[in-house]
Amino acid sequence: MLPLVAAPLGGEVRVAKVAAEDKVKRHLENLGILAGQTITPMSDNMGNTVIRVKESRLVVNNGLAAKIFVE
Repeated sequence: MLPLVAAPLGGEVRVAKVAAEDKVKRHLENLGILAGQTITPMSDNMGNTVIRVKESRLVVNNGLAAKIFVE
């Protein structure tokens, strides 16, 4: 298990857990980032990580991406 910021770009990873406060966790769940969901880290750009969740692309700052653990 490693944080999203350390995940290899371009490959699919599965979210293992989100270690954020409840309000942030609920917001991420509404966006589709929850345990068991497959996501794809696309790029790392100026302190932000671009990910693909289902058919959408999202930008997550690296502070939050460090709280999303994937495998």
